[in-house]
Amino acid sequence: MSAGGVTLSLANGRAMPVLGFGTWLVEKDVVGQALLEAAEVGYRHFDCAERYGNQRDVGKALQQLWSKGYKREDFFITSKLWCTRHDKAEESCRRTLADLQLEYLDLYLIHFPEAFPGGTSEEVMAVNCMIADEAGGDSPYAPVTIKETWTAMETLVEKGLTRSAGVSNFAVSEIQDILTYAKIRPAANQVELHPYNASPALVEFCQKENIAVTGYTSLANPYFLTEVDPDNPRRAGVKLEPLMQNDKVVAIAKAHNKSPAQVLLRWGVQRGYSVLIRSLRRERLQENAGIFDFELTKDEMGGLLSLNCDFKVVNPRWRKWPKE
Repeated sequence: MSAGGVTLSLANGRAMPVLGFGTWLVEKDVVGQALLEAAEVGYRHFDCAERYGNQRDVGKALQQLWSKGYKREDFFITSKLWCTRHDKAEESCRRTLADLQLEYLDLYLIHFPEAFPGGTSEEVMAVNCMIADEAGGDSPYAPVTIKETWTAMETLVEKGLTRSAGVSNFAVSEIQDILTYAKIRPAANQVELHPYNASPALVEFCQKENIAVTGYTSLANPYFLTEVDPDNPRRAGVKLEPLMQNDKVVAIAKAHNKSPAQVLLRWGVQRGYSVLIRSLRRERLQENAGIFDFELTKDEMGGLLSLNCDFKVVNPRWRKWPKE
């Protein structure tokens, strides 16, 4: 089975490949070649975002794919609306389409629930949130409601700029709020998922509501712990071994003659959601695609779930997670 051959059905009937290639933290000068390699290996699901800063380079690579005979309709391409653009959803979507050189997206997501004032960086937002929390000052967030943003997302679907609309990094209560007024229900919720952050209640809720789930940071890569926001106080005192070195993960991998990465990706797929991976090496892309020829046992699935400690690798200081 190829990387693009197994799909999830969205609520509107459209199919999303369960294995996707993520472009987060892939530098502009290498993302194009990495995407071409992924396509040649068989990946048909590409995850992008305006915030990643590499969409123009992704767009150039996509044009190379079409020139080689690949067909646009065989690919599922996702992008996201960044926090500073909640009041400019259509403008942002059209800019993303221009950068990617596409006529439509398969899925457009609200990247995070929080809306920032225009031009505000994540670093500034983190500081402003800390000041507001400590001094009890005015909220640093932009006065744009999720209802306003979601209504704009629905318009993008109606205009054909995206086939489906969804959310990312949304908690249960935040999705429940959208469902009270949505004319078009969210098709998907993309969130961080791995055994250290299994989010069983969130996954169960989304699946019950027929909202497809996509998991990112599927391997809980230790690089993010040391290189991305290393001074984040939300990680203070947390000491976890790299997930792919965990004894349970390693033992399961040996039992199936698979790599730890393949086991972790398979765990996500068997839980019923799509998974994103990022690699610049063709052999690793091929290895990660080899997850459809084995199955984890019930005990193995439960053993990995038992590692859950609600630890998020991606946990920006400005994100206000609801208490659920």
